[in-house]
Amino acid sequence: MNLKPYYNQLEKNLGAQGWMTIGTWAQSPFQVIWSAILIQNASANNADAAAADLFTQTKNDPALIRGLSVDELAEIIKPAGLYQTKAKYIKAAADWLKQYNDDVKLIEQMSREELQSELIGVKGIGNETGDDILMYAFHKPVFIVDTYAKRQFEWMEIDMPKDYRKFQVIAEDDWQLNWDEAQELHALIDTFGKQVKNQKQWDESMMAGFTLK
Repeated sequence: MNLKPYYNQLEKNLGAQGWMTIGTWAQSPFQVIWSAILIQNASANNADAAAADLFTQTKNDPALIRGLSVDELAEIIKPAGLYQTKAKYIKAAADWLKQYNDDVKLIEQMSREELQSELIGVKGIGNETGDDILMYAFHKPVFIVDTYAKRQFEWMEIDMPKDYRKFQVIAEDDWQLNWDEAQELHALIDTFGKQVKNQKQWDESMMAGFTLK
């Protein structure tokens, strides 16, 4: 499925989103990992507040996070909600990083498939969270099948599987996007998805009549 026209149409009308620019949540690999966990079932504002507190207390250093108890970490990330659970998830991710001596370059050497499999084996990291980390922390191009993407494919009247990985495989078949475009497409889909919430709004937007072949 060639997603380049989809990318071009959104980018032409919305402009570059720049999620990987200085000052964003995706600025460092460790920040991406913690933020991807903190945003689960939380508003962006609350997750950002928790991420800021975590940075202030730990500088996002996995070793410092491993040195905290679950209760200590939970207190720091309280604004994100479900803080006891998320503290356990963040510590599990920090423990996983320890296997690689917190060496991002070493982790990036893994194939996408191997890294994808390892990430979803970490407690609290499912398909979508894992793929967020895969792309924004470790620079592997991937199509993230989130709620916004599912809705937009439905509005384009494209029948896709319910299963996350099966949807992803079809979307990525000949998708013709490099990493820069893949991460930008995800940002564009989510930005537009926050503006357009139903079929009627889609049909009245610049995407009216647009579909993928």
